[in-house]
Amino acid sequence: MQSYIFASSNVASASASLSLEALDAAARDELFAVRLASDDELELLMGLLGIAPLSSISLQFNTEFLALFDYSDQFLPQLNQDEFDAFYEQWLRLTHRESNMDEYGQLLFLQGRAARWNKLASRFILREAPMALTE
Repeated sequence: MQSYIFASSNVASASASLSLEALDAAARDELFAVRLASDDELELLMGLLGIAPLSSISLQFNTEFLALFDYSDQFLPQLNQDEFDAFYEQWLRLTHRESNMDEYGQLLFLQGRAARWNKLASRFILREAPMALTE
């Protein structure tokens, strides 16, 4: 599993992705790590949320992040409980993941931040380098 940091900020994603410190300064309370199997699983998740396929920007000289996925030109959907439950069931069916509090919680957290994040100028995802993981 890989860690993908979902973040939103009024700072450009290219600036926020320079380091963990830059990300913290730019997005402070507006970031959350989600554990996914791969970039393909990220694409599936975003597709289920109605976000068009993301292109990745390689961060080859960055030791903390491997890739940047910017979706600032798109918005996260704000789902009601029934819509979220339908999304979650489809996610489980397509990924073959088990339903548990961690799985449900990480997706619910993203949903809960949608309204706030959609108001900020930059919405992006960073794939963490394995050595940068703090878990």
